[in-house]
Amino acid sequence: MIETSAVSRRSFLTASGALITCRIFSLPALASGTGPAGSGAPGVATQRIEGLSKITGKKVFARDFQARDMDGWPNRQWHAQYLRALHADRPFERLDLSALPAEAQPARVVLGDELRETQAAMSLSFNRDLHVEERIEEEAIEAMTASRIGLMSVNLPRNILYDLIVQPNNRPDYLGQAVALLLFDSRASYLAARKALLFNDDSFQVYGAPVSSDGPPSPGEPFRPLTDYVKYHDEFSYAQNAKGYKDNAEKYREQIRETVARHPEFIIQNVDAAMQAVDPMFMEPESGLVWIDPASATMHLLMGTQSPDADIDNILSLYGTDDPPAPVRQINLTNCYLGGGFGGRDSSPFSLMLALAGGFADGNPVSLSYDRFEQFRVGLKRHAAEIDGHIAVAPDMKLQAIKMTLTFDGGGRRNLSPFVASLGALCAGGSYVTPMADISAEAIHTENISGGSQRGFGGPQAYFAIETALDELAITQNWDPVALRRANLIRKGDRTVVGGPITQSLRLSEMLDIAERHPLWADRAEIRKDHKEAGRTYGTGFAMSLQAYGTSGDGMVAAVRLERDGSLTVSSAAVDMGNGSATTLGVVIGPILGANAARVHMSDYTLAGQTGLGTKSKPKNWSNARWTPKTVGSSSACLTGLHQVHTAQQTATALLEGSILVAAAEIWGTGAVSPDDVVWDDGRVTRIDGTASPLDLPRLAEFIYRKGLPCGALGHAYFQNTWAEASYDTPGGTLRLQLDGLSFYLPDQSDPQFVERQDGNGPGWASRRYSRYVWAPCVNVVGLTVDEQSGAVQIENVLSVLNAGHLHVPELVSGQSQGGVAMAISYTLLEDMPPGMDGPADGTWNLHKYHVARAADIPLGGQYVRGGRAQELITLPPLPGTGRVGRGIAEAVMCSVPPAISNAIRDATGKRFSALPITPERIREEMRR
Repeated sequence: MIETSAVSRRSFLTASGALITCRIFSLPALASGTGPAGSGAPGVATQRIEGLSKITGKKVFARDFQARDMDGWPNRQWHAQYLRALHADRPFERLDLSALPAEAQPARVVLGDELRETQAAMSLSFNRDLHVEERIEEEAIEAMTASRIGLMSVNLPRNILYDLIVQPNNRPDYLGQAVALLLFDSRASYLAARKALLFNDDSFQVYGAPVSSDGPPSPGEPFRPLTDYVKYHDEFSYAQNAKGYKDNAEKYREQIRETVARHPEFIIQNVDAAMQAVDPMFMEPESGLVWIDPASATMHLLMGTQSPDADIDNILSLYGTDDPPAPVRQINLTNCYLGGGFGGRDSSPFSLMLALAGGFADGNPVSLSYDRFEQFRVGLKRHAAEIDGHIAVAPDMKLQAIKMTLTFDGGGRRNLSPFVASLGALCAGGSYVTPMADISAEAIHTENISGGSQRGFGGPQAYFAIETALDELAITQNWDPVALRRANLIRKGDRTVVGGPITQSLRLSEMLDIAERHPLWADRAEIRKDHKEAGRTYGTGFAMSLQAYGTSGDGMVAAVRLERDGSLTVSSAAVDMGNGSATTLGVVIGPILGANAARVHMSDYTLAGQTGLGTKSKPKNWSNARWTPKTVGSSSACLTGLHQVHTAQQTATALLEGSILVAAAEIWGTGAVSPDDVVWDDGRVTRIDGTASPLDLPRLAEFIYRKGLPCGALGHAYFQNTWAEASYDTPGGTLRLQLDGLSFYLPDQSDPQFVERQDGNGPGWASRRYSRYVWAPCVNVVGLTVDEQSGAVQIENVLSVLNAGHLHVPELVSGQSQGGVAMAISYTLLEDMPPGMDGPADGTWNLHKYHVARAADIPLGGQYVRGGRAQELITLPPLPGTGRVGRGIAEAVMCSVPPAISNAIRDATGKRFSALPITPERIREEMRR
């Protein structure tokens, strides 16, 4: 049985007047498994903290568990299956299950008209980015002023609410929307029904004649808010002109047009790019268990989610009403390792549909487990997109203006699509500085499968557009493609297309130097000759990206505890999606506390409730010690390197200086001890002057617990261009920390003790309009061959030059790069997903139709050798004085690979392919022209 223990304090959340207790659990098999502390030097990981559990077959993913594995659950289990809409232009009339065999009949069928009004169409939480949320609120206020009928829903403007299950005689809003919930009381009946239903949906669903759309939104209507960035030199931009921006944007847009028209010498290069949607194709399709215990009115959930905070909020919206599907007073979530995320589990509808099924199971545990067909059919996708516009460049290669319109296919549900479009608009400026920009982006409602926040978050689409356009310009003007990019590099002190300042050192010119000197690029003419002599067509492509990481305001929380035995435990609200966040957080405290963590608890959503901070506390400014702009957000792999690590390190510092060194001083019988007075040597704190005996962590822990000193620290951090910071009174004196919240855990007390924030200061409201603040530059060179007869492309070599800052765990950075290259190759050349019922929405798609990169498609070597196949990663060494500060590179490592591939194909064939995927069929067709 899996035994779970509650976190030390419950987090109480109020939804629609109902008080529901929420608790998060982790799996002890992972949390206490063999970790980096046992064998690695402080700060060095010798293995992934969960690696042994995974390779030895322990239950780590949600799909591994049954109700009988869960402590206190009944030893029985129902199974749920949702039937999916086949049409978005016809009303769903009814379900006809008469053709199902007797052994396949469900125990219960739930249709949309059985859901009460508050359940049928509920307002969902899709909060991701304060920058975009601010625009949502602005639009809501404008609408209220115009209509005088009240404020719209902040999360879904115009009250666009979709039925969780389509009501009979209503037209589905999108393909794949649930039209019925089937519940089976045995596995045998469930499997029999699945077999009968598979690829046979139209035999059981009855639809009426086609009808026109009755919206909102109607197909093609954008999800709000829209993104519109107009920049005119230093005179006007979104970031710099908060007041009157909307009123003056059109005037400056016209000035941009007039300025370009006055300079006939400017070279106009069209931008024209398109890409289909792609599936995250994570290893584990979504799966989970739910049980509502009628005796205690407790909902127990087990699943793997990237956004436990948002999922809990949405479940509260469903069950925290006056008429929930079943009474619920407490929610316990056990979050498993995901088996891959890539954004596809960020605010996924799965968690809500799992929770809904539990409300109709008559007190029985329920399993909802997608197979690959179902995951393809309804899982969140990377957005299909169309991008058009132009760039204007002076004869001296200097970029003068960028005009671009990005249209993302949001699919049926709003999800995070406007947020993706917003970041895509920022990325459209590439790695370059431009005096003028006119960039618009929107995500439109269609009948297709919903788009989500897949790796890159709008960046891959935008970088493909700008980098292929620059390459085409270099070819037509006979310019060196590296020289063209070098002439326009954005640098520290410059401003983005949004108008926000670049405050980091990017080192883009240094990265170009490395790539330009590398033999894959420098010797490309000779390499081409080698392949030509062997009868192969060879080309080399170059591209770069400046992917941002984080959002426009990020809140993070971490706890670091010294256990009674002297071991260390780290807890974080972050989710490890397989990217190694748990391993990283376990080792980054090592240099501070003398040992790596023996245990790492991830997905601990309740930590934020223990901080004593909130976003609604007034006044909403840094003088209020209980206020923070953001508690936590959904997890992205790219947040680990800087944001989550920083929070854990600052919290560890608070524990060191606020307790551990206090204990050391008392044991030694000396005055106050500062970090400058000691070093860690073989797990023992040692005075530099050698005047006292070294102390190991077990000895320090014994003293701390006996004397009642803090045995743990809970820290909350907020980043928005700069870190919030404050002073805190501790047993070790007043500490100045880059945290906006601090609490201490005391021995034998369950609740942490809040420490008052003093002299707090942090980022102001203005910087929120910058959109993003920190960047992970990447340069890629790709060499490939093209078979002009078959159209087949083989990637021969990939060079990645990456500014990752300090490498906390170099092996994980390498793994992220390898995964990014593989995903990018697959995205660019193979993953072909038509929209509508020609694609996976028809329920028949699996890997026999959807092709992804295999080992043979990927260069597997790690070091470039002429004539071989490899993907080489070069990371810049950190600059002196920058400390152990990493960058979030998980998305950056794939953003510029697709345009580099397209540019290499252009170099090889003389043909420009501006639509993805670049399949053999498309290459053959173009070569015949």
